Amino acid sequence: MKFSLAADYKRAFKEADIRGVYPAEIDDEMVYFCARAFVEEFGYQKVIVARDMRESSVALHAAFVKGVNDSGADVVDIGLMHSPGLYFASGTMNLPGVMVTASHSPREYNGLKLVYPQAIPLTEADGLKEVRKRMESGVFVDGNKPGKTIKKDIAKAWQKHSCKGVSSTAFSGVNIVADAGNGMSGVILPLLAEKLAVTFNVLFPELDGSFPNRGSDPTLRKHQKHITKKLKDSSHDFGISFDGDADRIAFFDETGTYINSAVIGALVAEQILQKLPKAKIGYTVLTTRSYEESILANGGKPVLMKVGHAFIKKAMREKDVVFACEHSGHFYYKEYFFTDSVTLTLLYVLEAYEAARKKGLSFRQMMQPYLRYHQTEDTIVEVDDKQHALAAVEQYVRTKQPRTLKKFDGYRVDFGDVWGVVKPSVTEFALKIMFESKSKKHARNVQSELIAFTKSIAHTRK
Repeated sequence: MKFSLAADYKRAFKEADIRGVYPAEIDDEMVYFCARAFVEEFGYQKVIVARDMRESSVALHAAFVKGVNDSGADVVDIGLMHSPGLYFASGTMNLPGVMVTASHSPREYNGLKLVYPQAIPLTEADGLKEVRKRMESGVFVDGNKPGKTIKKDIAKAWQKHSCKGVSSTAFSGVNIVADAGNGMSGVILPLLAEKLAVTFNVLFPELDGSFPNRGSDPTLRKHQKHITKKLKDSSHDFGISFDGDADRIAFFDETGTYINSAVIGALVAEQILQKLPKAKIGYTVLTTRSYEESILANGGKPVLMKVGHAFIKKAMREKDVVFACEHSGHFYYKEYFFTDSVTLTLLYVLEAYEAARKKGLSFRQMMQPYLRYHQTEDTIVEVDDKQHALAAVEQYVRTKQPRTLKKFDGYRVDFGDVWGVVKPSVTEFALKIMFESKSKKHARNVQSELIAFTKSIAHTRK
């Protein structure tokens, strides 16, 4: 079979998903053959397909559907849906699936999140490499009877599942600013508003894959201006903001100050441990030390995991971890098929806030006990060779005589009053650098020094 692939398609195949610049690294034809490879590699008869609102998602969605059908399998097309909605569909229907999205990446990107039945993600080590190799071979089964496509609206089923057990009068009087950022949370927020007695003041609810108002990643300061201003200029209990495919949620207090997501994780973990004493809770090298300390203080068992949604989900299943969180705004739950749920996170936070405001506490006051450290914004430095750059940084750090230097998902370094991590990015050709301290100045100074060094060797190779 004759076919061509995007010029730089190999760059789109990451450790945990497929993601790249459209159309140079990922295009319609590549996605069509990727769909065929996915179906034929595992012998699937039916596949769930969903997409986000990115400008190229319509074409990529159509290409994937056609690829599945041409390989003889049926498609359950759930259309526009956030990534946790795809995970819900895969988990409840016990079917494989794909989410067409580039998640939090900039507007020029797009990608595929492939999952086995029960929303188990494919990674380079667990199936994604085989899909890529089959796609590259160009050998596909001809003469299959084309599959059919069935459109299915899962919105109400997702709503019922996500809000089960929550009273329609719960959280009455709570006013929240919700920055949808023109992403997929614009679809789910109205569904939550139907079930909760919460008032959502929604910014940018219109679906628009050009991201006209802010970039997709809600944890970056440059993307927080609108929600910060809204909270400062009005009276609300707190704020929330989402990324493009709404699998990340960021929280802001009533003054518009962003609250580190792992600090929110500490609050959620405490609630979960009250219900499930001694449960295992997952954390990563990038989460604030406050989170790990809170797990221990509440009798939980902290489990260190590799950064990245697919790796965390796998580790949670293998080690029976009930909850995990990342500083990036991902929150994972055993009760939600070991996947991300912004909705469960919001409900846990609302539950805690309901108890706090009965004591006369504001959102900021509720979070204050967890705000023990200052963590820098994680900075990405692009490099030609991640492993070479990481090795060079390791040698440089050793000359500074750190108290400890531990290798796990990069390097965790502790200078005593400042600690942090330098690690390879999962989705980009880059290193991530983040530091933390009781002193914001000290954390920034150490981070700046490591960033400068990394940039100086970024384009050198062994």
